[in-house]
Amino acid sequence: MPAATLPPAAAFRGEPSAGGLTMRTGPSLVDLVAQRIVSGEARLPVFHATAARIQQEISKEDPDPRRIEQLVGSDQALTAEVLRFSNSAFYKGLNQVTTVRNAIVRLGVNEVANIVMTVTHENQFRSANPLVHGLMRKLWRHALGAAIAAHWLARTCGLHALVHEAFFAGLLHDVGKLFVLTVIEELPRTAPQAAPLSAALLEEAMDRLHAAEGYRLMQHWDLPEVYAGVVRDHHRPAGEGDPALLQLVRLADRVCNKAGLGLAPPPPEAPASTPEARALRVSEIDLARLEIELEDSPLLGSRS
Repeated sequence: MPAATLPPAAAFRGEPSAGGLTMRTGPSLVDLVAQRIVSGEARLPVFHATAARIQQEISKEDPDPRRIEQLVGSDQALTAEVLRFSNSAFYKGLNQVTTVRNAIVRLGVNEVANIVMTVTHENQFRSANPLVHGLMRKLWRHALGAAIAAHWLARTCGLHALVHEAFFAGLLHDVGKLFVLTVIEELPRTAPQAAPLSAALLEEAMDRLHAAEGYRLMQHWDLPEVYAGVVRDHHRPAGEGDPALLQLVRLADRVCNKAGLGLAPPPPEAPASTPEARALRVSEIDLARLEIELEDSPLLGSRS
């Protein structure tokens, strides 16, 4: 496919803003974002190198704890954050963790890998643009909430082999929204006469593009298809034969929206009434307990 190009003064169709209605002819914001991605000009979010190496190690049949300790220990700032998370109330430890080795012994390599992914991924959700930054921080709370919820659901449902995968998939399920926002941040330089941006316009672009573009980003990062498929399919209607991991993330996503974590409004259908809840045999009482877990989670405290 030939590279798509944009006219230097391309403008998108606007909508009401503080200054009144601004209307332009030309491509919509969704079109501009899609064209920029297809053209290869979009700046792709970078997957943290240390986190990538740790995920590669974790994916082995017999991961080496010493290798993970070495990788975390090679980054002083990452080490400090891993220790902070390891000592948080989320892990409910009685004794303080003082070294990465202690963290691995107490929590296990999978939980330490989840902490590394959490710490490194959060740094992507920041912007110098106040409007974009505010949306990114809400997206981060939703991503982390979905990770915690999917992790909790996997344990509650007895799907112990999926606990690590559930956290990782929950954390990344909306990564396409992050990708779309980073592309939109660059648009004023390519479309200097564009109409003013609004939160509603940005949310529309994210909603329409994030599943497909998130899947594209996961492939670029060379992450396993099991995670990329969750990113692509988490808004598709439930069907017979859906993988348990996808069901966990879909249900976690709905619970977080119901709890007010993120940008989406509460779903019209109660999470306990969804096909995913029935397939996983999760009760309304279970989901009420999960909402309390999310409300009380120290990891979801506001950090700007």
